[in-house]
Amino acid sequence: MAFVLIKGNFTPTLGIPDGDSVRFRAKNKRLWNRLEGRPVKFGTGATTKNTVQLRFEGIDAIEKAAIQPLAAQAKDSMLKLIGFQAGTNETPEGFVLARMTDDTSGRPIAFAFAGKTTEKDGAEIFLDPPLLRKSVNFRQLEAGHAYPLYYNTLFAKLRTTLNTAHATAVGKKRGVWPTDATKKGVAVNNADDLETIPPIWPKLWRRLQEFERTHDGLTGFIDFLAAKNERIDVLDIMEERGLQDLVSVSGDKVKLLEPPQNLRVVGDAGHSPR
Repeated sequence: MAFVLIKGNFTPTLGIPDGDSVRFRAKNKRLWNRLEGRPVKFGTGATTKNTVQLRFEGIDAIEKAAIQPLAAQAKDSMLKLIGFQAGTNETPEGFVLARMTDDTSGRPIAFAFAGKTTEKDGAEIFLDPPLLRKSVNFRQLEAGHAYPLYYNTLFAKLRTTLNTAHATAVGKKRGVWPTDATKKGVAVNNADDLETIPPIWPKLWRRLQEFERTHDGLTGFIDFLAAKNERIDVLDIMEERGLQDLVSVSGDKVKLLEPPQNLRVVGDAGHSPR
């Protein structure tokens, strides 16, 4: 299936960007109507009007409230990749390739690219591995400033290509990878710990953050995940599990039992009726 090419400008000063998300103003905002799923949510402020918050496909950077300086480095890397320069180029030109929206937030799920393209605005583009390697998504993963986060809507060929970027980052110990503790485990006794623990898969970090708002420690965390019952495919055995089945808690220590690149989240993006 083809992606819609949408040209425009990145506008990071209008929002709160991070390593996998930034605001974008399309030259032709009507092109957003061609995406599957919930209508795109536009900014409502005087400056954010007609801009949208992108969600980068296939990657997940550590959260702004997580360990520093890694969170700031992920954001700074993204800004550099889109061509942002404070005071001189604060709305760098670029384009995105998108097929659908996030049905929770109305954000376009996109592959982002800096600079210009000779392709026509609104063209249908078949994203192949050579083009994917030029994306901000791929390059953030390759630089070690993001983790893999694959959904069942991502084509297998693109996932395989993103895995090469991830393998490079791990092999060269870039970004988060010298200190990543996703499978080793981290100790969490209260919400404050989440600001200082070593980096872990951001989806697990977010669930811990949600849980620790009303709890201290990890007692009941697996039950909390079971109540959500987020479904995830384990790719090497092609079996569907709940996230609660893929997380281990022992005392004050929590870890993920599978590497992130071996997981595919079963989501509903693109399916909301218009």
